Amino acid sequence: MKRILIFLFTVVLGFHYGKAQNIGIAEVKNGLGSSIPVVNDTIKLGEIYLDDLADEHGQIFIKLVNPDSKPLLIRSVKGCCGTNIKAWPKAPVLPKKQAEIKVQFRIEPKPQRISRTVTIESNAKGKPVVKYHIVGLVMNRKASNEIEL
Repeated sequence: MKRILIFLFTVVLGFHYGKAQNIGIAEVKNGLGSSIPVVNDTIKLGEIYLDDLADEHGQIFIKLVNPDSKPLLIRSVKGCCGTNIKAWPKAPVLPKKQAEIKVQFRIEPKPQRISRTVTIESNAKGKPVVKYHIVGLVMNRKASNEIEL
């Protein structure tokens, strides 16, 4: 009986302390104010036509939410290959509150794939380092008489 109680106590204590603190994404928008879908840590910009391309397509606003009961401390936010982090919260993100990260990168006006990474280091116990991949495609608009094979 004593072993069973000790086992149950350890399991309950393990669930209590093993509960991971997460970084949640509340919303992602581009510089034009359009919402951007996020699937499995991937921010999908979708297809951007060259004649619609603007500097605002390279501005991303990531709105984070702290779903845990403890303050979330973001230690650093880094971007890869020409991705600039314009602003990120230096103060702790309180429980159930939101904070915003401003990301900016240049998109060349030519057909290309967009592939960027934003790395967030925090005090989250489950995943202290989270990488968000930004993907998209810049392409020419098809002419009305063009046939797709």
